[in-house]
Amino acid sequence: MGISQSVGLALGTLFNGFYEDVDPDNDDDGLTEQRLEQWRPLWQNPFANPDIGLSSSGSDYSQFLAANAGDNVEKAKTQRTATSNAVPSQESLVPKLVQTLVTHAGPTWVNLFYDLAWTATFSTLTQNGNFNDAWDTVSYIAFFLVVWWLWASQTLYSIHFYTNDWFHLLSLFLQLVIFGLLAATTRAGYDVTAYILKSPGADRLDPQTVDQMFDPDRYQKDRIASYSMRVIAFALAASRAIHWFQHIFVLNYARRTAKELKLSVPLKLRVLPVGLAVSNSMFWAAAVVTLSSRGKTVSGAKLKFILWAAGLVSEVLLHGVMEHLKWQDISFGPLKWSNSSKDTSHEYVPAQPESHELQPVCSNGQSSQSTSARKKRIWPIPRSNVQLRERLEGITTVILGEGINGIAGTFYAVIAAPELGEQVYTNLASAAIIVYLLAYLYFEGPTANRNPKGSGLRQMMWLLLHLPFMLSIMLLLLGVKNQFLLTSYLSTATETFDKFDTKLWQEEIDPTDSNSAENSSIKWFLLKRGLKWADEFNELRARITHNGSAPLDAPEEDSDVITIWYMQLYLKIMLKVYETFMGGSKVIDSETQVKIQQYYQANSTLVIEDMHLPYDAAPSSYHSEQIIDKLLGSSVLGARYIAGLAAIILISLGIMNRIHSKPRDRFQWGIILTRILMGVALLFLLLLNIGHYQSLWVAEYDEYLQAGVFKWILKWSVLPTLAAAFMIEFFIELALHRLAGLAIARKRGRLNGPLRRAFFRPLSRPK
Repeated sequence: MGISQSVGLALGTLFNGFYEDVDPDNDDDGLTEQRLEQWRPLWQNPFANPDIGLSSSGSDYSQFLAANAGDNVEKAKTQRTATSNAVPSQESLVPKLVQTLVTHAGPTWVNLFYDLAWTATFSTLTQNGNFNDAWDTVSYIAFFLVVWWLWASQTLYSIHFYTNDWFHLLSLFLQLVIFGLLAATTRAGYDVTAYILKSPGADRLDPQTVDQMFDPDRYQKDRIASYSMRVIAFALAASRAIHWFQHIFVLNYARRTAKELKLSVPLKLRVLPVGLAVSNSMFWAAAVVTLSSRGKTVSGAKLKFILWAAGLVSEVLLHGVMEHLKWQDISFGPLKWSNSSKDTSHEYVPAQPESHELQPVCSNGQSSQSTSARKKRIWPIPRSNVQLRERLEGITTVILGEGINGIAGTFYAVIAAPELGEQVYTNLASAAIIVYLLAYLYFEGPTANRNPKGSGLRQMMWLLLHLPFMLSIMLLLLGVKNQFLLTSYLSTATETFDKFDTKLWQEEIDPTDSNSAENSSIKWFLLKRGLKWADEFNELRARITHNGSAPLDAPEEDSDVITIWYMQLYLKIMLKVYETFMGGSKVIDSETQVKIQQYYQANSTLVIEDMHLPYDAAPSSYHSEQIIDKLLGSSVLGARYIAGLAAIILISLGIMNRIHSKPRDRFQWGIILTRILMGVALLFLLLLNIGHYQSLWVAEYDEYLQAGVFKWILKWSVLPTLAAAFMIEFFIELALHRLAGLAIARKRGRLNGPLRRAFFRPLSRPK
């Protein structure tokens, strides 16, 4: 019996409340409010306090008015008490109204999910983009600029007008679908020069139509590029249409609210619904051009970008005008005084929902119909729980995470590499320092954890300054990854050949001796680098012997054959090391693949030409070096502008800190100025691109004419230089933070004397 009771009690506890109804009065843990919020209506008025069922009032408008009047009652009572013994003036009898914020809270997961989906749009392009030339970088910048504005414009809307209803959840869902479409179209890369400077799959403009093509590869690339551009055009137009509908939705409720409150709709709310109609027409016109046959012509492709640019610029300007305008559409009416002689309580009579007027009463209870006092009515300011600072911090974190993910993906190459020089570890540490200090300088700056101050236009400027900052972060971290791989490749290849030459001389390989194919030392050395020594040796043996015994040619001709074999093996090792670090042979373009196969032929003309070059010939004259230069082109290109990206980041941070709010003291000014000055100093590193020889390898006697950026690369100093710059800025700011803390302590009487004397002295805290 005792066991049965225990089991029954346990089951009763486990299924407690199974048969009970909802108790709305028992909401200690907020369950009732949570259910009502999750139920959410189809749409809500952003200008009225949200009614989720907790209030007994049946009108959103009356909720807003009652709350507003309640605030004014308290202000009027305070004013009446302070002046109860004095003769009231007209102005003292008019209560000062404070514009009320109507706050709508939404689920926080929506914004995070939206940010992650948005990141997918350009992360695909980041991972799959080749960045072989400057136009690839321009393509990335253009695409990032467009998708960033999609995020920024939606964020500005959400800050003002987001309400927790199904209308907004559905609109965000549709935008997530659009982000998915944009991400899918960039998998094969995105090229702004398509149909303008060159045709997809070709190095120049090709007038051939799809019906005239016979090359499968050319046809496939043209087809993918055409479909991708069409999807991008449609996705952008659809995104702008959704954004327009959102503002029309707000304007519709603004008109209803204005009618209820007997006010006119502020101009601030009319700008975007009208202006976005113009920008939408441009985006849809671009979509029509892209979908038509004209989209593959030079004029059509150019017109598409012109329409996109005009649409984006107009939207930015329209949002700026909207943020600049005030919530001050004002309506005036006569003050009404109570003429009841029975009212002697001196109380302030709040506005009634029907009349929407405030009725203060004179202290003597007499009517004052002749007064000319006027009253100022107010427009409810909508606000959501979305904070601009939090959204920007969140998206910056996501972008940093995307960059870190790209860098972390290179660690597999480090593990798979046959050997690593100390330069690799130095660059690995430098990359970690750069990423960490990027996050530190942004999140621990002089404006950390504080919302921007000032007008809406100023906050929008602060938002827009994040565009070059975020774009530079993505490109910088991409450059850091490429520089790390470049350093790893060059250092590993250099050590590989030094050791390989030594082993060949030490082992005294005889091309006519079949036992040399079993040499264990060379076998394991090449095996680590993805090559079979037996296959390479047997190929050499077959070239210089007949059936593996008698030599085919004279000794001097055998020497030429061995030289050709060695030069081909040199390129094979270089390519195997390259594939280890850069992601396999799939990253090598088809044109370079063809040249590599030509170089591997037994009697390759390319190798023979390299062999007969004069001793003092420039390294860039060798076909093998040209192949390597082609493979390393994107990484070398990144080194040219990586310092400029770091400079833009620091300069942007300094300007952002200044726009955020007015600096209060010299220490805050010091941080802002040092960031800008450090950025300017990094800009001078761009002068390293100046030089007669723009090649990674030059003859020793021409090194003084080589551009400094290549010497910078071969000294393995690119990432350490940037890391040093960020560390210097970090320690300067750390010192300024310390001095600011000491200055505060001195103001509070906890410190005496110059600040420099107490810099390393701990502050004694009062017990």
